[in-house]
Amino acid sequence: MAEAGTVENEPHTWHYGLIARWWAEFNEPEPTELAFYRAFVERDGQPALDLGCGTGRLLLPLLRAELDVDGSDLSADMLAHCQKRAAREGLSPRLYRQAVHALEIPRSYRTIFMCGVFGIGGQRAHDAEALRRCYDHLAPGGTLVFSHEVPYSGAGMWSTWLPEERRKLPQEWPTEGSRRRAADGDELELRFRQVGLDPLEQRLTIQLKALLWRSERVVAEEVHTLQTTLYFRNELLMLLAQAGFGEIDVFGGYTDAAATADDTTLVFVAKKGG
Repeated sequence: MAEAGTVENEPHTWHYGLIARWWAEFNEPEPTELAFYRAFVERDGQPALDLGCGTGRLLLPLLRAELDVDGSDLSADMLAHCQKRAAREGLSPRLYRQAVHALEIPRSYRTIFMCGVFGIGGQRAHDAEALRRCYDHLAPGGTLVFSHEVPYSGAGMWSTWLPEERRKLPQEWPTEGSRRRAADGDELELRFRQVGLDPLEQRLTIQLKALLWRSERVVAEEVHTLQTTLYFRNELLMLLAQAGFGEIDVFGGYTDAAATADDTTLVFVAKKGG
């Protein structure tokens, strides 16, 4: 696994330890999602870069398809799982441990894609710099494509923008969460709670508690905190334009249809000139 560049002001996220193990064990791509990104890599060109590749959810299927795709992620734990999974299949991906805003890879790409990554870390300056770094790492005529969940995607989260609901934060931990059996017989459980929301900064703070169960006993427990900046469509269009992108399209989910007010997942496709 290559170390290229430095990670400055590293964001704090929850993609470590037991949570990284959960991602490696259980997170698989939706068929339409995988087909969508694969089509961009095949049509808009290779090499491609999976930013925030995690444990290889999208990266490994693309490598199986013999596409030239590299991976980058902030979490060394996630990348270690990715590398192990790849090795079991005889794959040798180029992996870089980097924050998106500190991207510095000695290669230019025809396609860069991010899935649910943009805004994680909760610092606007980092997000703007991340888009500039993506622009700089694209070859002339290259494409940046990324998905983004809008702030009003869920009633429960959206309601906490109201003062009376914010005063109820942080939420109590639920007494139980999502619990699943891993390949070695261990059981992993995730519990989620919302800690805070700053509507002026559009910054959401959430926590995940991960528990490791053996023989119906909790033998390990971790709590990780994630901050994310919440963006609306027009903000992202401005940020992309400021980063240098000219031709920008916004689609509703993983389709070729223009986004509407009813779409809660938007996909941005931005072209570098040249």
